[in-house]
Amino acid sequence: MDDDEKKDMCPICKTDRYLSPDMKFLVNPECYHKICESCVDRIFSLGPAQCPYEGCDKILRKNKFKTQVFDDVGVEKEVDIRKRVSNVFNKTMDDFDGDLAAYNKYLEEVEDIIYNLNNGVDVAKTEEKLRTYEDLNKQLIMSNMKRNRQDLENFEQQQKFEKEMRLKKRQLERQIEEEEVANREWARREIVNQLSKAEDAEDVVASVKKTVKLKKSSARRKLEDLNKVLKNNPFMMVSNGMLKKKESVPFTPFNGDRDLQKRYVLSETAYHDPFINDLQNKREFIASGFRADFVYDRMLTEAFMGLGCMVIDELQTAQLNGIH
Repeated sequence: MDDDEKKDMCPICKTDRYLSPDMKFLVNPECYHKICESCVDRIFSLGPAQCPYEGCDKILRKNKFKTQVFDDVGVEKEVDIRKRVSNVFNKTMDDFDGDLAAYNKYLEEVEDIIYNLNNGVDVAKTEEKLRTYEDLNKQLIMSNMKRNRQDLENFEQQQKFEKEMRLKKRQLERQIEEEEVANREWARREIVNQLSKAEDAEDVVASVKKTVKLKKSSARRKLEDLNKVLKNNPFMMVSNGMLKKKESVPFTPFNGDRDLQKRYVLSETAYHDPFINDLQNKREFIASGFRADFVYDRMLTEAFMGLGCMVIDELQTAQLNGIH
């Protein structure tokens, strides 16, 4: 039996996910041994019991089991440890008054604790250190947790606000485009009609242009106001009196933006492709202006193109505008 088949089979009851597609695997943070949900209900329904894995003497409780998120149990364990440690060691750069060296030292200490717990190095000593720090810094920990929750709420409100404003902006832009098309068509017909009655063509054209300018709806003014709101984002996060500015509108090629700042650095020596290098020595390619760095630049451009473009937002905009 290969590793892929073992991943989809409960090691206790040997039930296979192929025969039971709805089967869920659970793990317990005490030992992180994978057990199917049916086995957990059967073994631990009457109370705490020993882990059914051979050689494991951990006593497990049913309410401690959780759904396995990652295929690799090692990753699952490390993520849980990081969550647990970060809930205690939850200082940020603001707690160090801008002292980067002290903050980096603090982060190294946190990583050492995570490494020890994840790899079974001085576990008892590390657990004691974790408990001692938590007991001595309860007030600071609670204060940081409250601040982090507030920052998260502010961030979510900011994201929601910016998303709504971007949707409104796209709707207004589309409305303006439609009105401009309609105004051009009206102006063309109006000029033809008036020229059949008037003699001075220049006066007719000037009069129609003036009328079109006056006919422009409030959509353009609304768009200008909305751009001002986005520029002066009211949800910019304020922490300890420091204003943290963020771009109000992200780059999106759907609006015709051009990403002038490349997301990569083109190296002159890091790339080696025998086929491309061989083409540089051929006369017919040299004559046409072939250069290897152009090829690598094009490849990297295509690889990074579209990063940061949220397709789901564009689809929502299209649905609101009745575009399919």
